[in-house]
Amino acid sequence: MKKKKNIAKLFLMSLLKSLLCIAIVLGVGFASYKISYMILSKGEGTVDTDSDSLKNIMDDATTDEISRNLIYVSDDKNKVTRVMLEICNTKTHNMDYVTIPVKTNYTIPSVMYRKLCQVNQEIPQVIRVSDLKQYFEDESDAYGYGVLIFEKMLGTDISYYTAISQETYDNHYTQQSVKVAYRTKSDLNNTPGPDGTIPSSNTTLKVKMKISVLSDAYKRQLSDLNHDQTKIADFIKDQYERVVSNLTVYNKIGYLEAYEKMDVTKYHFWGIPGNYTDKIFEVDTKAAKKALKELIEQQETYTEVQDLTKLNMISVSGSQIPGVDEPDSSPDKQGTAISSKGLNIYVRNGSQIAGLASSTKAKLEEAGYTVPKVGNYTAETLTTTRIIVSKKGQGEDLKEYFNNPELVVGSVTSGYDIEIILGTIDAN
Repeated sequence: MKKKKNIAKLFLMSLLKSLLCIAIVLGVGFASYKISYMILSKGEGTVDTDSDSLKNIMDDATTDEISRNLIYVSDDKNKVTRVMLEICNTKTHNMDYVTIPVKTNYTIPSVMYRKLCQVNQEIPQVIRVSDLKQYFEDESDAYGYGVLIFEKMLGTDISYYTAISQETYDNHYTQQSVKVAYRTKSDLNNTPGPDGTIPSSNTTLKVKMKISVLSDAYKRQLSDLNHDQTKIADFIKDQYERVVSNLTVYNKIGYLEAYEKMDVTKYHFWGIPGNYTDKIFEVDTKAAKKALKELIEQQETYTEVQDLTKLNMISVSGSQIPGVDEPDSSPDKQGTAISSKGLNIYVRNGSQIAGLASSTKAKLEEAGYTVPKVGNYTAETLTTTRIIVSKKGQGEDLKEYFNNPELVVGSVTSGYDIEIILGTIDAN
C-alpha cells in the first residue's frame, strides 16, 4: 500500500513539473510575442524622421522605380466620384496625374468576369466605374478588384491603390476643362484598296473633358515643405493615416527622395484617351495603353509648367505634339478675361466669421457687380477665398478684391455664373 502511494506521489510530482515547464515556455513565448508586437507596432505607426532613420527606411523600403498609384475618391453615398492614376517617376522626378472619368462603362473580359462572379454573382459584365463599390461588401475588396479591372482597361500594371474622401479631394484638387487629344486607328474617309479592304490611318481625335489638377492651396502646402526630408516624411505619415491604401506608410516613405526633388509647379495632368457617347465615356484601350507607356518610359525631367490651355495630348516628350497643340481660336477658350459685371455672383461665407458675406456683397455691388444672394458654406472652413467660374476667362477681374484667391473653373450653383466662397484670410 505504501509502495502504491509513493508511485502516485512520484507521478503527481512529475506531472506538476511538466505543467510548470509548459507554463514557463508559454509565458516566455507570450512575453516575446508581446515585446515583438509592441516594437513592430511602434515601428509601423510611428515614422522616426531623424536623418539616420530616414536613410535606413529609404534603403530598406521596397519601392518601384516608377509607381502607378490608382487614386479613388468616394462620397458618403458609396459612390466613386473621381478616379486618377498617379505616376511617380523616381528616375526623372516627374509626377503625372491621369484622370479616368467615373462615367466610364467597361466590358469586363469573359475570363475575368467568370472569376469575379465567384465573388458576387450580381456583378454585371458591363460595369460603371462610379458603381464599383456597390458590388462588394468590403471597400478594400472593391478597391482591390477595381485595380484588376483598371489594369485590363488601361493595359498597364498598377502598383497600388489609395482611397481618399470627397472632402480630402475638395481640399487638394480641383477640376479643369480641357480638350483631350489622342491618336487612334481610323478607317473614316478612306477609299477601299484593290482587294476591297479599307485601309486604316492614324487619326487625331479630340474630346472635351474635366480633369483633376492640384488646387493652388494644396500647391502652396506642398511648396511649404521646402524640399525638407523630415517635413516630407511627417507629411506623408499624416496623409496616409487618413486614407485607405494597400501601400504602408513604411513603403510610401521609400519615395521620399523623389518627392524631395520634385517641383510641384511642374506636375503634369492628363485625360485618358477615349470618347463620350450620350454622356457615357468609353476608354480607347489601345490608345490608353500607348499613352501610358509613353508617360512611364519618359526619360526627361519636366522643365516647364504645363500649359493646359493647349490640347491635352500625351507624347514621349511629356508635352503637346507639334501640329495639334494650337489653342482654340475663340477668345474665351484662350482664357482672355471676360468682365464679371452683368453676371450673377453668389457669395458664400466659408470663413465661419459672421457678416463677411454681407460686407463682401456690399463691396462688390458698390464696384458695379451683381450679387443677388449670399449664403453660408459649411463643408469646411476655408483659409483662402475660392472663386469658382462656369467658363474659363471669367473671374479674373474679381481677384483684385481678395487676398491671393484661388480661381478655378467648375460647377456653380444653378442660376449663377460665378460662386465665391470666402476664406478667413479676407476677414481682415
